[in-house]
Amino acid sequence: MHNWIFEKLQKKTFLIGAFCASCDANLVEILGLNGIDFVVLDMEHSPLDLENMVHMIRAAEMYQVVPIVRVYTPEGKLIRRILDIGAHGIMVPLVDSREETMEILDAVKYPPLGKRGMNYGRGPRWGEYENYVQQANEALSTFVQCETAEGVRSIKEITAVPGLTGVFIGSADLSMSLGHPQDLHHPEVDGAFHRVLTACKKQGILAGIATSSMQEAVLRIQEGFQIVTVMNDLVFFKQQSKRYFRGIAHECAGM
Repeated sequence: MHNWIFEKLQKKTFLIGAFCASCDANLVEILGLNGIDFVVLDMEHSPLDLENMVHMIRAAEMYQVVPIVRVYTPEGKLIRRILDIGAHGIMVPLVDSREETMEILDAVKYPPLGKRGMNYGRGPRWGEYENYVQQANEALSTFVQCETAEGVRSIKEITAVPGLTGVFIGSADLSMSLGHPQDLHHPEVDGAFHRVLTACKKQGILAGIATSSMQEAVLRIQEGFQIVTVMNDLVFFKQQSKRYFRGIAHECAGM
């Protein structure tokens, strides 16, 4: 078992990904074919279930795309089931404290580092346990999302929790929490982004952020964020289909 995130980061300084809300393994495969580094399979804002998730994880693995799952609750029972079917990592939204972060890591890690239980699922390769516990404790990624003013205030304590892979900023939600909805370049919002970035760098963990355009993604990478998402798969489809349909209609106007 390998940590593909860190293997990729040995070859380049940043990774580009996308949220997947389509629940469709075909779109994951297409993203992989186009060279994406990771996908976040989104349970928080989609009807994604575990049965579809397995196929999306397999599609990602075909192209060495890192499949991370964003859960809708920090409940340990759900996190463990997701890891059992083979997810390479977990992302938990709206984490505001050190205590929440420690509970999440308890669900991800096997004893003595956590409380995850053994099973015969796809994650541990159907019971081939040799070295799996140690490998899983080292290789599975755990990201928490900073999306509130409280999370920013607690960011030093959150980033200091041992075993955390990184913090991922939910930029839209954080801007709303700070009182500046969608104003991502407001000084208070931008300051919060950099406060999270600085705390991650100090602890030697990864700093990630959600962006909604190519220009925004480039800016955040230049600022030092190592993990960056651009939109989600359905938004990509919406924008490209709109561009094609409207372009044809414009060129053929009056015919």
